[in-house]
Amino acid sequence: MSLLQRIVYTILKALIKLLVNVYYPFTSIVGKEKLKLQGPTIIIGNHPNTLMDALNGAIWVDKSIYFLAMARLFKPDWVGRILRFLFCIPLERRKDNDGGPVNNEDTFKQAIEHLSKHRHLFIAPDGGNELERNLLPLKTGTARISLSAEDHQDFQLGLRILPLGYTYFGDKTQFGSEMLIQAGEPIILKDFQEAYAADPQGTVRRLTALLEKRMQDLLLNTKDEEEDQLLHVLEEILRDDAPLPLPDFFQRSKALLSHLRNFAIEHADHHAGFVAQVQAYSKALQSAQLRSGAVYLAQIEATQRNQKLFYFGLLSPIWGFAWVNHWPVLALCRWVVQKLNLHVGYKSAVEMSVGLVAMPIYYVLVYNLIRSFSSWVEASVYILAMIGTGLVSLKNKRRVESALSYFKMYKLGPIKDKLNTERKAIGNQLQQFIQ
Repeated sequence: MSLLQRIVYTILKALIKLLVNVYYPFTSIVGKEKLKLQGPTIIIGNHPNTLMDALNGAIWVDKSIYFLAMARLFKPDWVGRILRFLFCIPLERRKDNDGGPVNNEDTFKQAIEHLSKHRHLFIAPDGGNELERNLLPLKTGTARISLSAEDHQDFQLGLRILPLGYTYFGDKTQFGSEMLIQAGEPIILKDFQEAYAADPQGTVRRLTALLEKRMQDLLLNTKDEEEDQLLHVLEEILRDDAPLPLPDFFQRSKALLSHLRNFAIEHADHHAGFVAQVQAYSKALQSAQLRSGAVYLAQIEATQRNQKLFYFGLLSPIWGFAWVNHWPVLALCRWVVQKLNLHVGYKSAVEMSVGLVAMPIYYVLVYNLIRSFSSWVEASVYILAMIGTGLVSLKNKRRVESALSYFKMYKLGPIKDKLNTERKAIGNQLQQFIQ
């Protein structure tokens, strides 16, 4: 690792951390103390959001991280040279090779060499780029690399595996989303010394199963897209009716998911009716382009609703100023994503990359424009106002959108009564689950 690499890595880590905090302003981390790495560590995480998962595995820990990244990202060669400079190691996957054979011997060799030098790796062992909040079956690569690295050092290396769980609430590909990162208990590889000596292959399988269990404990782990969407709709209702801090919100969602599955077994007919009711409510909202928060505002008592709308009135000029001043960069980010026509999972990473380059340039241009007909003090204050109102708007994005949606709902006629009725019925069933 050269001095130049260290400098570039440190600068990029700081910039990306800033951007992640802007893109996901509601980020909560559970188990921060475990992110202070002790000895060589393999960090593993689920893979619901492509490049963002690896970045989140790196920016919150206190050491530099090497990454196992899919080999197709390393083409053309000039891109590969940049990625290798940024601590990435190419990993071939069967799914990228039409199911054909892969050769990762050199990849494993590099990974083991880094660990032997007390460095740290990030691996996504499920190898997927899925947008649902689930965990795909783990590959055995993490177990094989970690056990081989320890075996080369007679199990005196002190290697650990740290599981991370990423859970997104709302649309993870949109500015202002919520993200929960949970660090689990580290797994110490020395504990497997005797088992590995007696049965290497069996120990690889058992360690992989343990890693999968530890990661599942950190995730909601919905079984399919339909269940995940069902849970999303219910979470939106609970977010208004009974708000909680994000870690507690996660625990409630996990318990709710368990209740729903038990309900499906014990009362199959009622469960099917409930699911149909939630899906109809969700489709009605989508058709009318409304937020569930708008229906919540229509249901609460007038005094409470007026208080929330009054707060929206105070936010409106701030939100308007921020939107008017930032729409060119936001439009550029969306345009680049559309032109590249990438998998939706890359949307947030691409938008952040474009914003990292475009936003400073845009601020400089605006500053110089204002400076051309005013003083540097006024230009500086204007830029600070742009940044400040932008951050405030992101923090209150959901509140503003719900209020705008509420005003829109009252122009739609009878649909508001239908939505009110459906939301009340769903909310009553949710209260029974929670209790």
